[in-house]
Amino acid sequence: MFRLSRVVLLVMGYVAALAATPGWAHHPFEGLDPQDINLLQGLVSGLGHPVLGVDHLVFLLAIVVITALTTRQWVLPLLAAGLAGSGLAVTAGAMPGPGLGLALELVISLSLVAAGLVQAGWLSAWVLLPLMGVHGFLLGEPMIGAEPTPLLAYGLGLLLSQGALLLLVTALLTQSRSILALLRRLRMATTTLLVAMGVIWSAEVLWG
Repeated sequence: MFRLSRVVLLVMGYVAALAATPGWAHHPFEGLDPQDINLLQGLVSGLGHPVLGVDHLVFLLAIVVITALTTRQWVLPLLAAGLAGSGLAVTAGAMPGPGLGLALELVISLSLVAAGLVQAGWLSAWVLLPLMGVHGFLLGEPMIGAEPTPLLAYGLGLLLSQGALLLLVTALLTQSRSILALLRRLRMATTTLLVAMGVIWSAEVLWG
């Protein structure tokens, strides 16, 4: 248990270090025009985007911990909310203006605060569903203007990447009583970490 505690604390420290370098939208072919992305590139982008953007990844990991601790059966609704957000971004067909773009980035930052409050039991977990939709919206923005085939491949990649992370990691956590016990002991520490990261990233959005 002692070694496990050290590993978890090291991971938490690493995540905290990432707080100084938020990433809003990163995917493997970010420099390409969406119209030039082919089917394979769309699939790879969809697979990589949720885990290459630190803000998205931390939010998903927070959901994993909340799911493992509460045994909440909500992975499919979360994935549906994320894909709906991505579909809305693509359907809109245009990047949001500076004001709306800033507001969306601020919501993404504050979603970590919300996840921390949910984990502490101070906020309803269902607030994470619309927030997942906002994450999905920003994940869909880089593909605005893409052809239908790579666009569908990108959506499939998003589904597989986020679904694998939510389902597999949650399954691994729930199978280990020692890890679950440790996560319960560190509940307030992880809550504090998430809230702190959300506040720092919000300050970066507003004044960075």
